[in-house]
Amino acid sequence: MNFETEVSVCAHRVAIRYWGFASILTPELEKYLTEEGENRSQECIVNGCREGELCAYWEADGQEEEIRGWWEIK
Repeated sequence: MNFETEVSVCAHRVAIRYWGFASILTPELEKYLTEEGENRSQECIVNGCREGELCAYWEADGQEEEIRGWWEIK
C-alpha cells in the first residue's frame, strides 16, 4: 500500500509519501500518517532541512507495523 499527500508546513508546500506497507489505508491511518509527516517535517525544516526520512509505527489487529516514507519541500 502507498500513501501520498501535500500539506503546508512553515509556509512551505510539503509532499509526504509512505510506501510498501501492509496495513489497510483507513481514514484513521491517513490522518495518522499525515500528522506524523507534518510533525516530522516541521521539526526538520526548523533545523534547516529541506527533505528527509519518515518512520511511523501503526498498530492494527494486535500487530505493529513500521511504515517508512519521505518528505520534501515542493
